[in-house]
Amino acid sequence: MVWDAIFGRRELVHTLQEAVRQGKTTHAYLFSGPEGIGKKTVAGALAAALNCLYPELAGCGSCPSCLAAGKRNHPDIHWLGPEGKSVKLDQIRAVKKYAHLKPRQGKFQVFIIEQADTMTLEAANSLLKVLEEPPAGTVIILLASRPGDLPETVCSRCQHYPVGRLDQDSTVEFLRYHGLEAAADTAREILLWAEGIPGLMLQLADKTSRTAQAKKAAAFLAGLPGLAAISGLAAQLAEEENLPALLDTVTLVLRDLLLLHTVTHDGMMLSGGDRELLAQLADKWPPAACRRALQLLLGLQADLARPVNTRLLLEKALRDLKEVIAHAESCGDPL
Repeated sequence: MVWDAIFGRRELVHTLQEAVRQGKTTHAYLFSGPEGIGKKTVAGALAAALNCLYPELAGCGSCPSCLAAGKRNHPDIHWLGPEGKSVKLDQIRAVKKYAHLKPRQGKFQVFIIEQADTMTLEAANSLLKVLEEPPAGTVIILLASRPGDLPETVCSRCQHYPVGRLDQDSTVEFLRYHGLEAAADTAREILLWAEGIPGLMLQLADKTSRTAQAKKAAAFLAGLPGLAAISGLAAQLAEEENLPALLDTVTLVLRDLLLLHTVTHDGMMLSGGDRELLAQLADKWPPAACRRALQLLLGLQADLARPVNTRLLLEKALRDLKEVIAHAESCGDPL
């Protein structure tokens, strides 16, 4: 079955399967959730099920249509995403053009728009016309990490399904499916690190990688007081292969520093960093400074999810963080 790659989310899977089986699918869907949560997996399964040669199975996973969908070479399933920082008007115009054509092989033309929340206003308004008067045999699926950035007029014309995070049992099943056996305690650690996000779980399944990432994050915080070349570091971070994961780990380290100031139980530590190194950092980062830095980092992560100049945003954040650590003892507590 095409749904076998989706773990947990049983209610969502059941709802979509039954809609396909009963021929009650709608013309537009919106799947939302953080990056790596599995929106593309859900959208791909739905697109395959819509064109499966065996409707009663709602996505058998083995017919020629399902196999083509899985390889992303089905002629009636179209994937598109941002060109640069945003989904642009010309891309949506192309969707509108092809949406009025009949499917070439399957029963539905399916258009999956990744990072739909980056659509320009002109693109969103253009898409709205298709959503208001949907062509027969066409299904549009929007994927968004920040659905609130989409115009309400677009959201209201879609069936909106938030894609939930995995629990511990689903985490074990997910890791096993991807050939990554994990004991229950290890699965729990990965679950906590990744906050239930499958994409992050695959990145963090290797404990060596987790430890290395934690040391990198701790080194970043340790280097802030003496940081001179702010522009250079901002440029370097802007080219970081997985900047969101690094920022997530920095927030975990700051969270662990807060714990070190209040409790001594090792089992509550989440970042995977060396306790001695964290203790050294705790001397430089009092609780109020940790909280202020967390506030700044969470704001930075939210801003980075939008079409922005990443390097300039990072440079401002680094200056603000350096200011926090420079005045750590007198730092106001935002909470």
